[in-house]
Amino acid sequence: MDEAEKRFITAIDRSNPDKPVLTLDKPLEFKHFAKTQYFGTDEFDMRAEVGLLSRNVVFRGDPETSEANEYGATIFLHSMGDDSLTARLSYIELNHVGQAFKLGRYAVHFHMIGNVHNSYVKGNSVHEGFNRAFTFHGTSYLRLTDNVVYNVKGHNIFIEDAVERHN
Repeated sequence: MDEAEKRFITAIDRSNPDKPVLTLDKPLEFKHFAKTQYFGTDEFDMRAEVGLLSRNVVFRGDPETSEANEYGATIFLHSMGDDSLTARLSYIELNHVGQAFKLGRYAVHFHMIGNVHNSYVKGNSVHEGFNRAFTFHGTSYLRLTDNVVYNVKGHNIFIEDAVERHN
């Protein structure tokens, strides 16, 4: 937990397509264990998690003040009932999002919508956030897949009331 490291890829050597080699902007400070271990019949995948934070489309709080005030941008989704809202958030970068210590002001907040069969949150990155990454409140059937969260205060994925189903 205390050894997460953020680095920038400066080059990719693809001379061996089966094993590309990444060059980072600076060396890693910590050893990162990467092996699948077996204990009897139990298998434990101990490989380090790596997530790409950058995306071509960026949704962010004010770069001048958000970090100092812990007050960033939010995406708040609400409607009057079942399947009356469709939200498809895919492959965007959310940076300096959420508002610290503000109830309901999370990076992405699905609020009291009911069923959202046609909605999804897929392939996004949320980083340097001030209040949770994804919140489902009174929302069911939402698909949340292949997202990356890094350095966000509070729960990364927050299911608010336990009435949410089939997410």
